[in-house]
Amino acid sequence: MARSPRFRRDDVLTAASYALPVLGGLLGVAYVNVNYTDFINPVWAIGGGAVLGWIAARLLRRMLG
Repeated sequence: MARSPRFRRDDVLTAASYALPVLGGLLGVAYVNVNYTDFINPVWAIGGGAVLGWIAARLLRRMLG
């Protein structure tokens, strides 16, 4: 008998730990594209967004896990 797929909290937290840094980097790319004259090196905004996404994922795992 096949088990029906269920979303468990651990599955969501695992997906969030990958998705939030990617989303942060994507938001950094969008910010650089909107404000392209504000940065000498746009890698800082993209990397900073990814790091902030990683921090958000860690906080989410700590609060829910």
